Amino acid sequence: MVDENMRVKGHKNVFAIGDITDVPELKQAYLAWAHAELIVKNLKVLMSGDKGTKLASHKPRSAIALVSLGRKEAVAQFPFMTISGCIPRKIKAGDLFIGKTKKKLRLESK
Repeated sequence: MVDENMRVKGHKNVFAIGDITDVPELKQAYLAWAHAELIVKNLKVLMSGDKGTKLASHKPRSAIALVSLGRKEAVAQFPFMTISGCIPRKIKAGDLFIGKTKKKLRLESK
């Protein structure tokens, strides 16, 4: 169980991200990444000497899913609609977000 700052309830300096949390949202990698980015900000605030008054809060997000259906099509689920065909495939991009993920993890040059 975590609070809005992603701290484990009952602990001031213990944080949790991703699937292990009780945040009411789907357990997806992009959301775990958002949790991690928020926690980095909050750790910097705490390391600067702040007692926790300036911590950033996480707001649960709606479900988004993109699933490839072969080389030319995909299906996309957004909070407001679900679509299939070539447009979701273009959203997903040719490399299935691998390039974007590598850049975030600094596995290749930007």
